[in-house]
Amino acid sequence: DDLIKKLKKDHEAGRPGKGRSYHKSSLVIVDEVGYAPITREECNLFFRFIANRYERASTIITSNKAFSDWTELFQDPVIVTAVLDRLLHHSVVINIKGNSYRLKKNNEKEVIKADQIEM
Repeated sequence: DDLIKKLKKDHEAGRPGKGRSYHKSSLVIVDEVGYAPITREECNLFFRFIANRYERASTIITSNKAFSDWTELFQDPVIVTAVLDRLLHHSVVINIKGNSYRLKKNNEKEVIKADQIEM
């Protein structure tokens, strides 16, 4: 979400890809792709971001969504195909399966019931 906001802001200011550290960095980590659906315009901006980094710099993407679900999130199958083509061409995909460690930690905490709270 933050990356998309920055890309939109740069685009609206007429300076897409200029001067931002995320364009110049040798490694950018984009966390939680697919957390929320994005518009067609945002899809285009994300594609340009990935295309500009393609074969020039490293990008790590994290997502809880399978690649097959990205079409629903990006709302444009052509752009999704182009993004995935560039991301997966030289990539190593690490698929982590299992329960969320956050939920596990939360389940281990002692739960205080409402009737135990003094007011």
